[in-house]
Amino acid sequence: MGGGDERRLGVRALLRRDHRRLLPALLAVFVTYAYFVGPPAWNQNSRFALTRALVESGSAAIDPYHHTTGDKSRRDGRFYSDKAPGASLLALPIYAGIYGVTRALGAELPLAEVVPITAPLAGAGDEAESAEQRARPADGEPAQERGVPGEGERLRYNQAYRLALYLCRLLSTSLLAVAGVAALYLLALRRLAGDRGRALALALIYGLATPALVYSTALYGHQLAADLLLLALAAIVYARAPRHYLAAGTCLGWAVLCEYTAAVPVLLLVALALALGGRRGGLWTIAGGLPWAGVLGLYHQAAFGSPLKTGYDFVYLEEFAEGMEVRYGIGAPDPSVLYTLLFSSYRGLFYLAPVLILAAWGLVRDALSRGLAGRDRGIAAVSLLICLYFLLLNAGYYMWDGGAAFGPRHCVPMLPFLCLGLAPALREVPRLVALLALISAAQMTLGAAGAPEAPQHGNPLWEHAWPRLRDAAAGSYTGATNLGLLLGLPGALSLLPLLALWLGVGRDLRDSERG
Repeated sequence: MGGGDERRLGVRALLRRDHRRLLPALLAVFVTYAYFVGPPAWNQNSRFALTRALVESGSAAIDPYHHTTGDKSRRDGRFYSDKAPGASLLALPIYAGIYGVTRALGAELPLAEVVPITAPLAGAGDEAESAEQRARPADGEPAQERGVPGEGERLRYNQAYRLALYLCRLLSTSLLAVAGVAALYLLALRRLAGDRGRALALALIYGLATPALVYSTALYGHQLAADLLLLALAAIVYARAPRHYLAAGTCLGWAVLCEYTAAVPVLLLVALALALGGRRGGLWTIAGGLPWAGVLGLYHQAAFGSPLKTGYDFVYLEEFAEGMEVRYGIGAPDPSVLYTLLFSSYRGLFYLAPVLILAAWGLVRDALSRGLAGRDRGIAAVSLLICLYFLLLNAGYYMWDGGAAFGPRHCVPMLPFLCLGLAPALREVPRLVALLALISAAQMTLGAAGAPEAPQHGNPLWEHAWPRLRDAAAGSYTGATNLGLLLGLPGALSLLPLLALWLGVGRDLRDSERG
């Protein structure tokens, strides 16, 4: 991987050395994530409901808020989020602050109410009806017990709900995603022999030109898992002392707290810690993760009666419960599904972010190359195995399309490891990388503008995101939502401030290269 400084210097020294180039770019990435204000939806509402329950009542049960989501479990007559609790726990201190200030000021608390579809709009707080929010309740249940809006009903969110959800997402998921971009920069420095310009380009491609952009703007667990696994890898690669391996283990523990499917990559990264840091490195890494495994077990015990039971054992909606009945819905990978996940216009990763085709080529080449040092080839091999794991897992899952989703959302945790494969292409075909990266970034920006919850049919870019953005009215909270709309710019014009930001950042980065 070359780059003597990158091998000798630690993380702090590298960040101090490169801060003038890196910090403005990271700030611009954070502003980009903050620019999008997606509407509430089941997946996010489920996690937010657990956060609210823990803060407002000290309970894991989400009974007061369960009507906001179909992604939930029911046990002993009480409702719970069916998601891994990590995203909710990361948002906990943020919402605790919001709740405390709101109560102290006597302001309106977050509210989501079920109203008739014919009810008059209440202004900015209304949510456009979506397929995800339509009813599929159990027959015969009264409206207050059904748990989701029924036929002829919809959810209406007040401004306090939207703001609290936005801030919880921004200061947890989005902030950690920026840290992930920084971690990938540090890893790319090693692979690119200290070439700072190309290392920053690789990191920005990950943050802006892959579905990482879309899922960094929503309170999901997938992006959190991606960045926590990535931070763990960086900690292992740059480890100089036991505390670095402890930090890696902490990140690995939290990755599983956020997404159960991260467990297998965690084992691979622990094996890498053993290979690179010896027995001590591996044991310190394991020690860092054990407390968080305990936290997960305690949550499962409190909510589901056993440390080994999850929310997926008690799924509430019948169609989800049927799918999860055997092995949690996981079966043998389907080759036709795998093709669709990669190449189709419906959920295809390479269709939505074509620059990742070059990343896949580069990662396979690095993992098989005899020209790389054993340490570097091992990192590439582990990254490739993580990518293959998520692809095959997704291809064998009963709801492989992710329901209401933009791209293959179950594969999001593999994206930073795939992007490590861009290093050879940045050296050998930089103009092709630049072209495909621009196309990918444009499409991901469109996806973020339309929100991640694309329907389970059609092309998510041109049949979901573009119409929502094109038809969005200034000041509206329905359809596509971003800060440009809220500031009074209609439709696609609402993205102009974001474009101006990145034109300025790009100019400054070019000037620093010449300097």
